[in-house]
Amino acid sequence: MCGVKRSSRNVGAALAAMLATVATTATAAAAASPTVTHLGTSVLTTSGRTAVSYSGLMNGESFQQDGITTVGGWQYAAFWDQSGYVNLSRRQLPSGAWQNLRLTDYRSTSTDSHNVICIGVSPRDGTVHLAFDMHSNQFKYRRSTPGAAWSTSAFGPVQNSLAGTAMPTVTYPQFFAAPDGTLQLAIRTGVSGNGDEVLYEYANGGWSYLGEFIDGTSYDNNPYLFGIEYDRAGVLHATWTVRETSNGSTNHDLFYAYSTDKGRTWRNNTGTVLPKPVASNGTAVKVWPNSQNRGLMNQESQVVDSAGTVHVLQSHLRANTPSVTDFNTARDSAVLVHYWRDKASTVWNQRYLGWTEGLSRGDIAVDSRDNLYVVSGHSGTNVLQIATASKASGWSDWAVRNRSGALYMSDPLIDHPLLATQNILSIYTPRVGGSRIDVQNWSTAS
Repeated sequence: MCGVKRSSRNVGAALAAMLATVATTATAAAAASPTVTHLGTSVLTTSGRTAVSYSGLMNGESFQQDGITTVGGWQYAAFWDQSGYVNLSRRQLPSGAWQNLRLTDYRSTSTDSHNVICIGVSPRDGTVHLAFDMHSNQFKYRRSTPGAAWSTSAFGPVQNSLAGTAMPTVTYPQFFAAPDGTLQLAIRTGVSGNGDEVLYEYANGGWSYLGEFIDGTSYDNNPYLFGIEYDRAGVLHATWTVRETSNGSTNHDLFYAYSTDKGRTWRNNTGTVLPKPVASNGTAVKVWPNSQNRGLMNQESQVVDSAGTVHVLQSHLRANTPSVTDFNTARDSAVLVHYWRDKASTVWNQRYLGWTEGLSRGDIAVDSRDNLYVVSGHSGTNVLQIATASKASGWSDWAVRNRSGALYMSDPLIDHPLLATQNILSIYTPRVGGSRIDVQNWSTAS
């Protein structure tokens, strides 16, 4: 089922049946991978935005960091309703009902699936931060008042800048927090094929600008982050691919850098300090080659486990198969691939998982035992799949643990903190058509 290649460089139904057909030897190995048991599915909304673009919805996109997340015993989720209003919902875990806020002082006219809503929650003061409705246009952001009651009046006005910086052309906001509670925001400035990544930091009730940390415009390209995330030791890890033009066929290679000082300084895979900003396509940060015209999807997923191992989920054509210049055609044959970096040796590894997903993108996450979970959809079949692998096997025993009917579309999102701390796999997933958004909960066992 899998091939390995290495380089130096929540009350519920019975356990879902395993639906993948695998070889006898692979079945024996798969017995060690985590199983999942359906705890229940809650309906977040039945009035989600239905417009489809780029084969996806404005609710549920891989770069929606975060669309669903858990902080302090509360699970938060965001969605656009059909009228174009931002909705923020929360529920108290483990089984509270969803409480929804509809923010009607701003209305989107967009039907662009890039214009997602991203949530950030400050562990220090409990403020909720929302960034939304931007695809190579003006920044939109608002946050709640510290200590305010759960109500729409808790949220301040929509802002178009942070820390006094002009932000007229931005996309892909991503909130993330350091172990000490520092909340940060990464965002792309510029456009597809010509853009940079910049970093902001929230502290003492305000934002500061840390500057550009990946430079693409000097090289007439742009970095697309697979993810940016801290490990338990406070090391910040970023992985990305580079696009040379606005055409997805020009995505190429896997790049990596890390920071031990919250993004002020960056180092390459071997620890060498890099000039700032980091060159998007520099040879010093390339850790796995993959040429253009390989159907490589940008912005799939990244997660860092408790041991500091960086895991990246990509999808692209298999090695030793012909290149395909048309991106949509290439995606028909592109398969999911797991990359990971061994912390001690700094060696990067690759394993082909083999499952296809069309124009959709999957999410990779880790439980408290460092087992891996990949939830992926398929733009052609609308089937949602859960696959798992155990740390004990070195993540070699990948097995499909559940496959849905033809019900879902766009990209599924995993609540990463909930899985990592409570071993509950919670999946935000819009149904076909976009009106209904489900949140599935699964218990996990290894």
